[in-house]
Order: sequence, then C-alpha cells, then structure tokens
Amino acid sequence: MSTEAAHVCSHVFSNTHPVLLVSRAGGSWRCLCGDEHGPGEPMHVVGWNELVHRDSTLAELLNLPNEWEAARLSVDSRWIRARPQVHD
Repeated sequence: MSTEAAHVCSHVFSNTHPVLLVSRAGGSWRCLCGDEHGPGEPMHVVGWNELVHRDSTLAELLNLPNEWEAARLSVDSRWIRARPQVHD
C-alpha cells in the first residue's frame, strides 16, 4: 500500500463519480472524474489507500511515472497510460 496523498475533485471526494483520469503532473497525484466542475472549485486531499479501497484497479497505477497520466472511459474499461504531449 501507499502512504501518498492524492488531490481529487469534489465528485471523487464525495464518492458520487468514479476516478476516470489519474495524472502525475509535477509528480503529484491527481484523481479526477472527467466531468464538469464549477469555476474555482477546490480540490480535496485524500489518502491514496482510501481511493484504492474504493476502487482496487487504482492499485495498478502505483507505478505510474511522474508527468504521465492514465485514463479510462468507464470503471469497466482498462486503464490506458500515456505521457501527455508538451506544447510550447
């Protein structure tokens, strides 16, 4: 298990939407639902283990490198890993 924390959107925090996008931008974990959010809506911090407890497939991403992301279309879909393109 991991002792790391993740920043999550309000939908993931309240457990009303699943995590469909995981990002390691800047080395920090971000777990998002992919839905719309209000302007200025704050991120919440939760323990990575809490997220894995809710969705065990997130454990597959513990080795996701910094600056990479993983996405899926639904909770029944496979995680697809990618390194986002940097635009100058």
